[in-house]
Amino acid sequence: MFKALILIDNEAVDYSLDLIEVIHRLVGDETACIYGLKINSKQNVRGLDVVIQIDTPGIQTKDSRVMTDIIEEVHQQYQFDSIIILATEFGRMVAPRLAMRLQVGLVADITDIVVDKQGRKLVRPAFSGNIMASIVCESSPIMASVHPNVFHRKPSEKEPEVIEFIPNKLKASTIEVLEVLTSDENGIDIREAEVIVSAGAGFTQPIAELQPLANQLAGAVAVSKQLVDKKKAPRKIQVGQSGKTVSPKLYLALGIYGSTQHIEGLKNVKDIISVNTDLGAPMNYLANMVVHGDAATFAEKLKNKLEGSSQNG
Repeated sequence: MFKALILIDNEAVDYSLDLIEVIHRLVGDETACIYGLKINSKQNVRGLDVVIQIDTPGIQTKDSRVMTDIIEEVHQQYQFDSIIILATEFGRMVAPRLAMRLQVGLVADITDIVVDKQGRKLVRPAFSGNIMASIVCESSPIMASVHPNVFHRKPSEKEPEVIEFIPNKLKASTIEVLEVLTSDENGIDIREAEVIVSAGAGFTQPIAELQPLANQLAGAVAVSKQLVDKKKAPRKIQVGQSGKTVSPKLYLALGIYGSTQHIEGLKNVKDIISVNTDLGAPMNYLANMVVHGDAATFAEKLKNKLEGSSQNG
């Protein structure tokens, strides 16, 4: 039986449970036992076969070194065939540490899984997102990290078996959390938005000018990697392989060329409207509707049209 471990991120439980789908694709027709590792969390989880619960006071769950020690000890006892970690900022620190500790490879930011006669292939963008690489993992356990919202588990009411685990080699953390700063912004997380107004290098106006349009559409503003690299927008609203993966009902792409890196951030999007002066842009071939023209001009006219409609209504 194929045994797999998922690290449950206490701040992203739903996205962590989506990794169940990663395991299902990884094993194909084989039988799998999917474990979830929860540390100092009372949140309910469903869909797993087994939950390894650690309730030990004083564990510094923000310390990637402590987390690595815990997962290594759990693995030593259960000997997993695969360990999958959510690629949050914290997960990106834990995954490579653990891979080095276990002396195995790590396939980061996977977007797909293919199982065929050659074996289990983990697919991820390579060469700045210009190609997709299929990587066969010959070491065990198979380790991978996955962006939130890339895979989606099937609904399940299955209650897992719970196993209490007490670490024997737990070291004290040297990290002390002095203050936790939270954003005072009321914006919608682009991963949760049903409508996204997204700007690329072809959008020449300040990104802030798109917020009124997004508000009218009850949506959120996003950007491509080029605007983040140019310091015109924060990374937290970036769509793409190195940003966030989104699944809106409507994606309004304003001046976005549509590189592989960006397209990998779009999953299960219902409708795409692409506005671009370049008719040969790859984004146009994915879109349900293409508008040939300046993205900033289109956004302004659409905003004015919606404002007029609301006033007349």
